[in-house]
Amino acid sequence: MHKNFSKTEKEKIELYVQEALAFNKKHNLFIRANKDEVFEKDILDCVPLVEKIEKESKILDLGSGGGFPGVVLAILRPDCEVHLLEKSQKKCYFLNKIKDTLRLDNIKVLKQTITKNNSLEEYPTITARAFSSTQNILNLTEKNLKKNGKYLLLKGRIEKIEEEMAAINTNNYKYEIIELDNKKYERHIVQIKVQIKKNE
Repeated sequence: MHKNFSKTEKEKIELYVQEALAFNKKHNLFIRANKDEVFEKDILDCVPLVEKIEKESKILDLGSGGGFPGVVLAILRPDCEVHLLEKSQKKCYFLNKIKDTLRLDNIKVLKQTITKNNSLEEYPTITARAFSSTQNILNLTEKNLKKNGKYLLLKGRIEKIEEEMAAINTNNYKYEIIELDNKKYERHIVQIKVQIKKNE
């Protein structure tokens, strides 16, 4: 277990992983063999996002699936309100179960498919992991990012990221690619902010 986790955080993460693996046996949430694999590939992958999020922020996590990174953020940042957007009924059931089991009152599960003309509110932080291409995320959530807000996207190989970022209009967005300290897998956070025009 990660040395920086508090006792409460450790307990909640352990229970979360346990519940995810149990649910996975019948419902195929993800392809993972055991607890260690979930911890290494999923939990630790999401942890670096924590320090990138402002205090008491409201977060929209796109395509939450099994809860990565949304549930991990809710555990490690109880000061933040985390909205988990997921279209699958099965996965929403699991996310609500985790919310209740772990007593994560800062989670709200939103069962819907996101579209460009959605009725979601504005958020200071939007996260995603293995959800869609960067350009598509920007298109779908154009009206959902608060002024001075940011996207925090968990991505893999730098070549693929650079390919995706080539499609981004840098007059409208500025971005930073942050390499994560992962010995086994090539992982990055892509942080994107809207460029504020001088006359705004």
